[in-house]
Amino acid sequence: MPARTVGQRVDRLEKVVAELAVATRKGFDQVAKQFKETDRRMRETDQQIRETSRRMHEMDKKTDERIDKLVIAIGEFIRRQNARGK
Repeated sequence: MPARTVGQRVDRLEKVVAELAVATRKGFDQVAKQFKETDRRMRETDQQIRETSRRMHEMDKKTDERIDKLVIAIGEFIRRQNARGK
C-alpha cells in the first residue's frame, strides 16, 4: 500500500470530521426532540395533577358538607329523644 500524501491525509481528516459533525448534529437533534417530548409530557402530567387536586378538593368539600348534615341530624335526633323523655 503506497504512503498517502499530506493532502490525502488532510482530505481524509476533513471527511472524518465532517462525518462526526453530521453524527453529532443528529445526536443533538434527537436529544432536543426527546427534551421536547419530555417537556410536553411533564406539562400534561402537571395539568392532570392540578385537575386531580381540584377534584379531591371538591370531594373533600362535599364530604365535609355531608358530615355537617349528619352531625346536625344526629343532634336533632338526640334533641327529639330528650324532648320525648321529659
